[in-house]
Amino acid sequence: MSARMSFSVVNEASTFISPLPIAQNDASSEMDDAAIQIPDDCWEPVDFLDGDETGIPSQLLATLHVNTCPMHFEAYLVDEQGEICDPRHQQAITLVKAALRDDEPWKSFNYGGHEYVMIAIPFGMGR
Repeated sequence: MSARMSFSVVNEASTFISPLPIAQNDASSEMDDAAIQIPDDCWEPVDFLDGDETGIPSQLLATLHVNTCPMHFEAYLVDEQGEICDPRHQQAITLVKAALRDDEPWKSFNYGGHEYVMIAIPFGMGR
């Protein structure tokens, strides 16, 4: 079985077909999971370690519309232990994790040879 989805990435529309296994357990019925791969060229570096714009991006931004809701996906550079590398972003992510009652490192993805964690935030009603 496959999940078919369309999403728009700031001035670009793409369709991805992603075959996914169906999880089976006693507590749930058959469900499809959707997988989204945000292409590297859709990520925009918006902040850098030590303010060096030729260096490693410490924060990335991608805008997608999910179920007609505009969302900004933010990604933050992490170290080998999954900790946010840029101290300017550490407190904000710590507060998000506390609000979610989440005390373990988040899964990461690779961008430009470095690991990043991401969060998705809906835009305000005015957008």
